[in-house]
Amino acid sequence: MNKGKSPVLLAILIVTVILFLVLLGAVVWTAARKPLVLKQLIETNISTVVKEILPASEYVCLVYNYQSITQRAYNPGNWLNARNLLIVLDGTIKLGFNCRDIEVRESGTQLILYMPPIKILAHEQYPERAMSYELAGGGLFPRSIRPQEILDLLGDSKLDQERQVEENEELMQQARDSAEALFRPLLELNPSVRGRYSIVFVWRRV
Repeated sequence: MNKGKSPVLLAILIVTVILFLVLLGAVVWTAARKPLVLKQLIETNISTVVKEILPASEYVCLVYNYQSITQRAYNPGNWLNARNLLIVLDGTIKLGFNCRDIEVRESGTQLILYMPPIKILAHEQYPERAMSYELAGGGLFPRSIRPQEILDLLGDSKLDQERQVEENEELMQQARDSAEALFRPLLELNPSVRGRYSIVFVWRRV
């Protein structure tokens, strides 16, 4: 009878050993992956925290007010009425970015925010309060011009202003500095960030 049971016991033992090895392998594999999984969870959580703190849409970090002075030829009907005009026009350009484009990464004790490029979010000109002057006889003489006529005379000057702003690195840096000055204290006040991370901003260029 004992001889009959031996093969059965041996089979049970082999199955038990195999199951043990499979279980051991699963434990070792899980332990090996645990730091990576933990790191991913931490990064996901801190990214969520940052997204909840910062604005959720477009953020204007710099408002740039300008005044342009442009000379144009003005002919209100016929060549006898042709004049040289000096047009003084005010405008406002808003610089910023979309906060949804911010990417968050954790690197040791650093919380790195990859910021989107600064861009023009809005551009308004105010022809209704523009001033126009006729250049004649070496002097300047105020002339009344309708707002739409002023815009027609200036043509692509709005695009020229935008190009000048986009190429002005000093203005772009002011916009970046303004965003950092607001975002950094907002983040550092949060318990999940305070004392654990130093904030690093990395700005992407266009």
